[in-house]
Amino acid sequence: MPSRTPLDLKSLRALVDAPDTEALSAGIQRLVDPLGVDYWFYALDLPVVKDQPSELRIGTYPESWVRHYFEREYIQIDPVISHCQDHAVPLIWQDAVDRTRRLLDPTAQRVRQMFGEASEFGLCAGLSIPLHGPGVSWGLMSYASNQLRSRQLQRILPDLHVLAHYVHEAARRFLLDRAAPVDVPTLTHRERECLTWAAEGKTSWEIGQMLKISERTAIFHLQNAIHKLGVSGRQAAVARAISYGLIVSPRG
Repeated sequence: MPSRTPLDLKSLRALVDAPDTEALSAGIQRLVDPLGVDYWFYALDLPVVKDQPSELRIGTYPESWVRHYFEREYIQIDPVISHCQDHAVPLIWQDAVDRTRRLLDPTAQRVRQMFGEASEFGLCAGLSIPLHGPGVSWGLMSYASNQLRSRQLQRILPDLHVLAHYVHEAARRFLLDRAAPVDVPTLTHRERECLTWAAEGKTSWEIGQMLKISERTAIFHLQNAIHKLGVSGRQAAVARAISYGLIVSPRG
């Protein structure tokens, strides 16, 4: 039976044999061009903690948008990031925007602002695919277009999903080859609980109430986690714990 898309197994397997990221990028571009995808972006171990030792980013996103994204620190509120860390199914960007429509809190407003600004750089519609696997913490592959609508991208989602996993198989070895081993600390169950609720913006008093412990005990567990993670504050501890896969969102 002929393939229903321009993707074929031979071309996908060729990605895995790419000798470097430049060859891999060229191979990806040859496959997405016939699909009508204008931009793509693959990331492995994005630096949600500024001093994270290793990351890998390749793609065709406008460099001006990438700079703008990191300068505005959108990585801290980007629903694509939180989704891809905690889930395995794709995220349609429009769905993420729609979920913030009736929310008035500052984070929801920034999310809408982020996607609005992305469209000004040509990233008008898109979807992102979470990537997990042995030897790495997490990754993602995003596809965007300034011509296709969200519904049109969804029609080719099965092919984009398969392509993302072949890219992940090919790309993660480049990071593994150069990355130094990371000594992930061991957190107690209570320390992970406290950090998880801190990630949701809860105060020490609120955490104590939810876990039925005193505020002082909650602070004690949070300070222990901060020390073990080698950072200087609660938010940095949350970010590092998420990047190590030690905690996830209670709403995940």
